Amino acid sequence: MKPPRTLFRLQRREPQRSVLMAAGLFLVIGLILQGWRLWSLNATYDQGLFLQEIWNGHLGKPFESTLASELSTPVLVNREALPTLGYYHLGQHFTPLLMLWLPLVLLLGVWSLPLIQVGLLTAGGLVLHQLAKEDLEPRLANWIAISYFCAGIVIGPTLENFHDLCAIPLLSFSLLLGIRRRNPWLYGIPALLLPLVREDVGLLSFSFGLWMLVRQRQAWRLAGLGLCLYSTLMVFTITNHVMPLFGSEVSVRFMDERFGQFLAAQNGRGSTVDALKAMVSQPLLLLQELVQPIGSTLKFLITLWLPLAFLPAAAIDGWLLMAGPLFVALSSQGGNALAVNLRFVLYLVPGEFAGGILWWAQHPALFHERWLKRLWRTALVLSVLFTITGNPHRSLSALIPDSVQPWVYISPWRQLQRGAETRELLRTIPRQASVAAETHLVPLLAERRVLLRFPENSAYTDERKQEWPAEWIVSQPGFNADYAPAFRRNGAWVRRSQEQIQALLASGHYRVHRCDQRGIVLRHLSAAADPKGEPSTETGASCVRQQFEEARAQMQREGDASKR
Repeated sequence: MKPPRTLFRLQRREPQRSVLMAAGLFLVIGLILQGWRLWSLNATYDQGLFLQEIWNGHLGKPFESTLASELSTPVLVNREALPTLGYYHLGQHFTPLLMLWLPLVLLLGVWSLPLIQVGLLTAGGLVLHQLAKEDLEPRLANWIAISYFCAGIVIGPTLENFHDLCAIPLLSFSLLLGIRRRNPWLYGIPALLLPLVREDVGLLSFSFGLWMLVRQRQAWRLAGLGLCLYSTLMVFTITNHVMPLFGSEVSVRFMDERFGQFLAAQNGRGSTVDALKAMVSQPLLLLQELVQPIGSTLKFLITLWLPLAFLPAAAIDGWLLMAGPLFVALSSQGGNALAVNLRFVLYLVPGEFAGGILWWAQHPALFHERWLKRLWRTALVLSVLFTITGNPHRSLSALIPDSVQPWVYISPWRQLQRGAETRELLRTIPRQASVAAETHLVPLLAERRVLLRFPENSAYTDERKQEWPAEWIVSQPGFNADYAPAFRRNGAWVRRSQEQIQALLASGHYRVHRCDQRGIVLRHLSAAADPKGEPSTETGASCVRQQFEEARAQMQREGDASKR
């Protein structure tokens, strides 16, 4: 995100200016990389899902999303229903603050979400700097802020598909700054808003309240108790009473995905209260889950504290400030729980850096030791290098291969060309039409009420449960074939898309609207369109076969090459 040499050059300048330059670099580079992800088709499903649910707000249907419906219990888990128009994403995540961004989404469309995400995370670092200056000398506060902008646990989530957690650092550091400045408004507003970012962010605000009870003076202990009670009430009310009004995902899908090992007696299903009871009744299993797998847990904790050179990890403040989210991360099952490049690690960022400030406030003289500065510099360089070489979310694919063994690398020129060709292909689709498109195309088509992921779905039901086919189908077999040697799901998409498209054409309800190296567009016969330029039925079917044959031949050649 920021070249190490530039980092050290910044530190020799006046602190305030250095932090502003670091924040500016973070903002500009983050926006460039996010823009590249969108243009090169590396932004995927969640980018479109959040765009659709916010965009629907101007129709008087905030949080409605057919993309979210594909992840609902009836569709994804039970596989007994089609995606539904009128489904609200609030059944999966309670995120009311997202509607604040509706005006910007209507103004900038798909480009608004990168600006929101990178902007909020940059602002969080600037507020952190203000918090650090309350207790630390200027240059030490400067190091803390620059460490934030160099941290892989911040850079990774910044470059991810848009997510609802990007407001966490800004609100959290503002809350802590309010405590430090004894400003009830600066404390109270973020405290009230944090559980409204997403339902489980209440665990983070609970941790803040716990820290206030244990570590703050008498004046703030009562506020800490109130924050604990408010956070607990919000988490349980939202997850047990509000979200079930919109869907059964909390009790059926999420409890099984995260805490199914504790709820085995209930087939992985239950409420948040059931999960807590199950943990308390199985202390040995809970202890095992908290420490195992030991290797992954240690790697996670090392990466977490690396940007601050590990020293603040010796103090209790950081651990208290992130107690709730860290407990959930360590006790959860699944690979995402300990993934340091994903959005979930943002739950831990405020506690780590605020804990670092509190540790340094007690050891200010150590900052002047040369060995300490060398250690900290080395840790920051490693944090940046590990992040870059990991190519988070394919944001650096113009420079770094997506896979080394087998080799998968798409040149920058080809990615630019592919982005332009794809946008030209999609211009033939009316803006309000219903569409089913492959995952990498979802963000570009999300400003409409009906958008489905293909080949998973090509039909939906309306509010009256009447079934409707998607008016347009879009597939790019060549795109997925490029990544198939290293990523099995891309190869599976090629095969399944071919089967689905052949079946749709054979049904007689669709015809080929466009077909060439850029991709395949099918039009339902009920969809209004200018037939000028459409191939004949025979020519279109022949082109579709050819495109999939070429894609599968490419997959075969590259697969054979990777084995040699």
